[in-house]
Amino acid sequence: AALLRATPSVGGTRQVPEVVTLDGARTVRPGMTMTEVERRLAVRLRPERFGRCTMAFFGSGIPPRYAIFWRGRLGSLWFEGRVRTDRGIRVGSTFADLRRAYPRATVRRDHYVRAARNVFVRRAQAPHWRLRLDVSPQGRVTRIAHGNWTVFLVEGCA
Repeated sequence: AALLRATPSVGGTRQVPEVVTLDGARTVRPGMTMTEVERRLAVRLRPERFGRCTMAFFGSGIPPRYAIFWRGRLGSLWFEGRVRTDRGIRVGSTFADLRRAYPRATVRRDHYVRAARNVFVRRAQAPHWRLRLDVSPQGRVTRIAHGNWTVFLVEGCA
């Protein structure tokens, strides 16, 4: 079964993920190379290297979408819009909706924004990938990520 259906992005020529699950985004999984991710997402990545870590933006315009690569391998994909989880949580969903959809999720306070939260959902089977859903002080989901340990990074490659 397809993990992610694609819809046209701004400009109508590129494909972007619509549904992200604990198993990945489309057929993209942590550990893939930049070339593999570009091919499977049908996007051109724009990398910015920070030592062993690389942030690679893709798509055009707002909202931003990016991937984090560690030592040349995909760690995580990050979306700030136009994506939803297989349980219906999307950017703009409420914290209450998120807790109903993922009652066993782990919640931590955001490192930078007072009253904001980072919510983590762990895949039960190995490999133990995670979803990260960031929630604003107003109680709305602002960003959704999927990946390995890199979803715990505080800001970009840091």
